[in-house]
Amino acid sequence: MGLKKQLAADPASNTKKRPRVGFSDADAGVEAKDCIKIYFVSSKEEVDASGGFVIDPIGLDGYIGKDGKIYGYQGLKITVWISSISFHAYADIAYDSTSDGGKGITNLKRDLEEIFGLTLVESKDEFLQTFSTKRDLIRSIVSNGKMLQQKTSNGHVTGSDSHSVATCNVEVVRMVIGEAEAGSLYGLLVPLVLLLVDGIF
Repeated sequence: MGLKKQLAADPASNTKKRPRVGFSDADAGVEAKDCIKIYFVSSKEEVDASGGFVIDPIGLDGYIGKDGKIYGYQGLKITVWISSISFHAYADIAYDSTSDGGKGITNLKRDLEEIFGLTLVESKDEFLQTFSTKRDLIRSIVSNGKMLQQKTSNGHVTGSDSHSVATCNVEVVRMVIGEAEAGSLYGLLVPLVLLLVDGIF
């Protein structure tokens, strides 16, 4: 997860301004959906180009910040990338400045960790490496599951006992709850459930 504070303006340009005495406005906060963009990416190139599929999360404000808002940041911009290869995630947090306007400063790192759990990696370099080091992660996890059916490129659905030869586009695999592999897969998929399924919790 990256935290970046934007460079402030040159203080020399403000030397002739008279200081003003007064009370700062109360922090109105900002809704999470207004400062967060989430991308579902399948390659390193899509990360660098800000490409990939844009996810429109459901109920994001309920998981980040308090009272549905983020407090204490000026110029806040959060970009999250989720790998379609391994479901690992990386969050880049950029802002101009922070200040307590009466409602504290939202702990964004903690809130993002509550959503993404162990799938959230600390650095962008580590995240980019997962496209190669974790390429076979999902396949290895489901290798012990039972394949129930396949949907082939011609649209036909075949059962697990079928001997027909076809290019497989979709596989349905049954995992047994309680097995270690099922637990690993569950941990990887929960963040997507939180973001995409309304009223799940």
